[in-house]
Amino acid sequence: MKFKFLNMTLAALLFSVSSLVSTANAGLFLVEQYDDFWSTDVNQLKDYADNNIASSSALWGAIDFTDDPDGFAGDIAGSNPWPSANGAIGTGQAINQTFFAKITGDFFTSVADTYFFQTYNDDGVFVFIDGELVIDDSSLHPERRFEGSKSLDVGSHSVELYFFENSGEASLEFSIADSSRNFMHFNDPQGAVSLTATSVPEPSTLAIFALGMMGLSARRFKK
Repeated sequence: MKFKFLNMTLAALLFSVSSLVSTANAGLFLVEQYDDFWSTDVNQLKDYADNNIASSSALWGAIDFTDDPDGFAGDIAGSNPWPSANGAIGTGQAINQTFFAKITGDFFTSVADTYFFQTYNDDGVFVFIDGELVIDDSSLHPERRFEGSKSLDVGSHSVELYFFENSGEASLEFSIADSSRNFMHFNDPQGAVSLTATSVPEPSTLAIFALGMMGLSARRFKK
């Protein structure tokens, strides 16, 4: 009976922690930067990300990055440094010259509609929505605009984006619009579309917590 109670307690704790982590990360995308590797082949980027640890990672609500000291035009004002830059800007930062980034998260659509996805990027980018490639840019170029679209039902949808950079400016802005074509960041509370991007809690974090709680509960049980 005591063991049954222990299992129920651990299950409740894990559920609570998982809920807290999800709530804390609400409105955020996971941005993983892999330095010193790039490719125009999205399959090579996927394979590298699957078999290597990211050089740096961060949670962001707005996907709007640049290392251009003169500013990044894009479509929406403002931008952030790439995760590996540690706040440094400028194309002279070697860490930003050759890399790629994997960006993942989920968003919620409250209305069934045709949704448009827009990027301003230098260099290339691949955008998957619910596993479907909607933006396919495998070239090296100065900042350019790209767009894709997909009909979405009400509910949660996934984003998987790969951006690659090979010297020069490294910039990316990623936004969304419904059929009104009013593009906005995914976490824009003033937008016409009700969207909530959410990152998935890292399994290792929950596993470590679970082991710690099991040890604590075991000590209490012995007493």
